[in-house]
Amino acid sequence: MTTTHANKECEPSAKVQEDGWIGWHNDSGFFTALTPDMYVNDDDGTTLDNPDPEGAGLWVVGRDGGTVHVAIPADCMAVQVGECTQVITGGELVATPHCVRSVRANFARGRRIARCSCPCFVDTHPTFPLRVPCGYTRDDALSKGVSTKVPPLGERWEADGVTFGDFLGTSFRRYYEWTTKAAPVSDASLETLQGG
Repeated sequence: MTTTHANKECEPSAKVQEDGWIGWHNDSGFFTALTPDMYVNDDDGTTLDNPDPEGAGLWVVGRDGGTVHVAIPADCMAVQVGECTQVITGGELVATPHCVRSVRANFARGRRIARCSCPCFVDTHPTFPLRVPCGYTRDDALSKGVSTKVPPLGERWEADGVTFGDFLGTSFRRYYEWTTKAAPVSDASLETLQGG
């Protein structure tokens, strides 16, 4: 379960923060099953409806390059495509850049609001080779779904046949360069993160 919190000290603003809880990224794996968001008053644990339904929650980059707010109905589940699926389908299915925006302070009204979600990542063994299918090229997989909001897939999927584990490690390093510069991540730490 993932829980994200609103900053109580934020100045009231009607502007939607670009990526206040979780920054722009693509899921590196194959698929992500997403449950609807649950919002909680962090001080007393009571659940509540999204206090900022036009701003807070999941945002994705649409095929036209614009951003779209996604609200998953309470009785539904969403499935998001990851970058490994983009590779193994030769770009026929495309990873979706997404972020999570926080509740704007003027909607929180002094409350500390937490967003709870339960993503289920569908992945494979770390030694699985990521290859485009017969009849497709590396360029076919890389040319779709390009967005300036996420590091280019081609910088992380370095060659056809690189393993899922190596791809995940490279992606982790690229997305979190600031962390690795401040405190280098050991190979043992990456193995733990990759489930190895």
